[in-house]
Amino acid sequence: MRANKILNEDQEFVAHFLAVLGKGLVVAGRSRTAKPGFFVFAANFMEGYLEPEYLAKEDVLLQALEECGFPPDSGPVGMMRAEYARSREISKTVAAAAKAWQDGDEGGRAEAIYAASEYTALMHRHFERLKNLINPLLDQWVTAEGEREIAERLNKIEFADRTDQSPLGFQNIIKLLEDEVKEWE
Repeated sequence: MRANKILNEDQEFVAHFLAVLGKGLVVAGRSRTAKPGFFVFAANFMEGYLEPEYLAKEDVLLQALEECGFPPDSGPVGMMRAEYARSREISKTVAAAAKAWQDGDEGGRAEAIYAASEYTALMHRHFERLKNLINPLLDQWVTAEGEREIAERLNKIEFADRTDQSPLGFQNIIKLLEDEVKEWE
């Protein structure tokens, strides 16, 4: 399906972020060298790119399944949407805990690390479900016309005006996170 190819670059970008976040979590779990700014930037990526942009693109796929008759609040579509809601909750927890940690609350440190760990686990499971369940369903149920409509919707999201931050800004966030993890090691 064309949509899978369109989303592939975004998925690789998010996978890179998750790998960097995972490295940071390993170091943060082993030593006190981790800094709260890492988790603040990670939450910025989650709340600024992953949720409003990447998940919006994924949601186009779920809408296509709904148009094929899948229920929006149960089954595979409902499960994916529940993960969206959970990812938003967790990213807010990471952001709040990291800011508390920055303000000197040591309890924020443990909470930021735990929530970020929960977030990475959730997103890894989410990507597996997308690959092994949603994509095969799309291949099976969506017509050629439906594929064209999905591609159009994805392109509208891709080329929409971005008032808050450019895609380059999110690449810079990942670079900053990578650099910080290297300093901790």
